[in-house]
Amino acid sequence: MLLEEPFSPAKISCVPEVLTMNTNTIQHYLSADGIRLTVADTSNVSLEAEAIHHLPPASARILAKAMTGAAILINDFKNHEGISIRWMTGSPLGAIHVDAYDGRFVRGFLDHPEAGEGVPCDDVHEAQLAAAKGQLFVTRYSLLKLPYTSTVNLSHGDISACLTEYMNTSEQTLSAVKLDISMTEKGDILRSAGFMAQLLPKGNMGRFAELFRELDHWDLTKDAKEEGSLEKLLVEGQFELLKDGPLTFRCTCSEERIKGTLKSLPEAEKQSLLADPSIEIVCPYCDKKYTIARDTLSKWFMEGDHVQ
Repeated sequence: MLLEEPFSPAKISCVPEVLTMNTNTIQHYLSADGIRLTVADTSNVSLEAEAIHHLPPASARILAKAMTGAAILINDFKNHEGISIRWMTGSPLGAIHVDAYDGRFVRGFLDHPEAGEGVPCDDVHEAQLAAAKGQLFVTRYSLLKLPYTSTVNLSHGDISACLTEYMNTSEQTLSAVKLDISMTEKGDILRSAGFMAQLLPKGNMGRFAELFRELDHWDLTKDAKEEGSLEKLLVEGQFELLKDGPLTFRCTCSEERIKGTLKSLPEAEKQSLLADPSIEIVCPYCDKKYTIARDTLSKWFMEGDHVQ
């Protein structure tokens, strides 16, 4: 039994650390031209997800980009904003599910990762799997605001283009998203990183255009001294670091959350679950397996109200 338990942001205090871009980080910058830049390196996060879900290279590439995208969409890091993405691809890949929360944790999975078997790892095939007839649902959470969901219909473009479209239409903020992946010859993630640039109110639109008109010029998998690297972008744009910290793959599943979800099921479904000596529930995000004995289930169901 697969159980996609509901996401809610954990109230965990963040402790800033000074880290370099190659160690799984989320970094927030601001320029004097009124441009906000959020940068994330999800290399280890993506490798862990690739191993957990046994992903073929094309699927690993897509999930890595989606997780990086979710991380950089978070703006309100002071109030522990969280992002949940449900990306209905309209392709054999099914839906892409990604959560980024508390400014430091990411998790994700694909409905049908096997659809990426034998598919070349390039932007053209990525677009065919991710956005042929897709819909993007983005839910934002915060300690200060009620959750709200925005929806964008997708018709073209790779994941970077789709997230740029989302920001420019749904969020109505002039934005540019660039996600980069490098892979080994065997198809494993070597580097996964990306940025989102946003023009703030009264920001310099001309300067924004100069920096981000040609997004392909920038590639965050490049070494610092190479043209088009993150370091070159930071210098050219005169960006100053506001905050940085680590990013890790972390799931929010637990037996208590499973208990709450099962107790909320209709009575007929509860009785069906009690027909077997035990049930096994597998978390689709981290692949952790929970075996729940019938006696335990029966006790839970007798407790009454749904537990959050």
